[in-house]
Amino acid sequence: MGASDSKPSSSPSPSLPPPSHHSSTLSTTTAASAPETPKPKCKPCCACPDTRKLRDECVFANGEENCVELIKAHQDCMRAQGFNI
Repeated sequence: MGASDSKPSSSPSPSLPPPSHHSSTLSTTTAASAPETPKPKCKPCCACPDTRKLRDECVFANGEENCVELIKAHQDCMRAQGFNI
């Protein structure tokens, strides 16, 4: 009984598919079919400070239902910065 007898076999698990070149084709196809949007250059907390400030002040003072235009303006700004909202 040597050390090699006590080790489990090193055959791959049947639940894991073997690597294939097909997965790289899928990622290329997925990226190509996605619309071109700029990638965010900063964190969401740092993007669009002007519209965020106006939106927040309005919501705190008047309630969310009375600030729909400022909320939409901030969302548009965030989308323009590359965030998916």
